[in-house]
Amino acid sequence: ALWDLFDGDREHINIAHESITRHADGSGKPAVRIAHSDGHNEILSFDIISAGAARFAHWLDANEIQKGDRIAFMLEPSLAFYVCLFGAMQTGAISVPLFTLFGPDALRLRIDDCKPKILVTNAEKADMARGIEGLRVVIADDSLLDEITQYPAHYAPVTKASDLAVFQYTSGTTRELPAAVKHTHKSIVTLMFAALYGTGIRPGDEFFCPSSPAWGHGLWHGTLAPLALGVTTGTFAGRFDAVRLMEALQDFKITNMSAAATHYRMMKNTGKADGFTFYFQKL
Repeated sequence: ALWDLFDGDREHINIAHESITRHADGSGKPAVRIAHSDGHNEILSFDIISAGAARFAHWLDANEIQKGDRIAFMLEPSLAFYVCLFGAMQTGAISVPLFTLFGPDALRLRIDDCKPKILVTNAEKADMARGIEGLRVVIADDSLLDEITQYPAHYAPVTKASDLAVFQYTSGTTRELPAAVKHTHKSIVTLMFAALYGTGIRPGDEFFCPSSPAWGHGLWHGTLAPLALGVTTGTFAGRFDAVRLMEALQDFKITNMSAAATHYRMMKNTGKADGFTFYFQKL
């Protein structure tokens, strides 16, 4: 019955279409609210992300990226992050999100393992990545976003349910080398078990997940699950700060949050929670 939640079927489905494109109806509905550590908030609509992802998909085609090629990106939550994430998946390429605090050794381990054709990152990390042989490094700045505007804001993905969509690296804490967990496009359907019956996401929720979308919890439970249900999600960018998080929960009137135990503990330990108004659902 979970398949009834999606446009795709057991033969053909695309995560980018299910999570973003089909919800882009011109209404400007927020898809992602980003609480930046410097204090400002950023709101990205389904319409904006959908158009950018389509243009990036066309850009990848123009750069001869083929189905199954890996596109890695090491970015904080931002328009560029979501454009890369969903744009690559639309083409049939495989999105590889990487944690922004990786140093040279951690980055090289993952690059050597998945061998991406392109790494999209910021100017600071670009210098570190350029030393890796055979890797094309693209800086995700305004010039890239301006460059892709020459392409159409619509893209028609043709992916099978069994096609690979995402390589999600583990932290590597339980083995010598980090492992790439390989997810297919139909993984979005299986994810709904956790979204509906674990996290309890429902229409009308104002959702938030402070975990980085470079990791499994932040990407699957914090990003793809709510978006696939048409629910606005929220996330944190930059150095984590528990007080800043509580400000965002108050400002966005968040009703449902999925977070790590550390996040809750850090909020409690500030001793400042009583100074905020929270809107969480009472179950």
